[in-house]
Amino acid sequence: MLHEKIKQATAYLHDQLEQKMFVGQIMDGSLTFEQYHNILMVNYTTHAAVEDFLFTHLSDELRRKLDIENRVKLPALLRDFEEINSTVSNNSAEAPEYIDLSSDAAILGAMYVLEGSTLGGNVIAKRLKTNEQLLPYNLNYHYYQVYGDQLGLKWKQFLEVLNAIPENEHEAAIKNAVNLFEHMATTEVASTTVILVPPEV
Repeated sequence: MLHEKIKQATAYLHDQLEQKMFVGQIMDGSLTFEQYHNILMVNYTTHAAVEDFLFTHLSDELRRKLDIENRVKLPALLRDFEEINSTVSNNSAEAPEYIDLSSDAAILGAMYVLEGSTLGGNVIAKRLKTNEQLLPYNLNYHYYQVYGDQLGLKWKQFLEVLNAIPENEHEAAIKNAVNLFEHMATTEVASTTVILVPPEV
């Protein structure tokens, strides 16, 4: 199965990213507002750079199979920023060099990273909603709940499409997934323009 190959190839990067995204702090309830903001920034800069390019370069057939319009996550991230009165830079005008857009296989490899990032979203949202440091902000965590009760179904549908990719194209998918994981793991949030104004509580 292609998704298993990608999982194995990106395992070490996945672990790095979990640390960068403060997964331990999310789960034990110690996540601070500043750390939450950093998580949003990493997710936003990634989606702003690649999401539109991935979705528009995907073949019409796969766009239909994946119901691609209902997989867009950037608006949810922007709503999260609005809730904390924070502004961010606009989408990237050009496709980033680290992403291969030349085939459906490559695009699905990168999408594996984006889709997987929300896989634990409902659990994370529940943890964040009980975090005492975040409670005063009355946040809704739109990104983590972007699929709602359709989360499991969306992931299953994506894996069906991903695993249908011919074996001779697997390498392109794996390489693109690794590249995007590496980019997320090394993204410096300080390099992105942001003006943070804590909300009134």
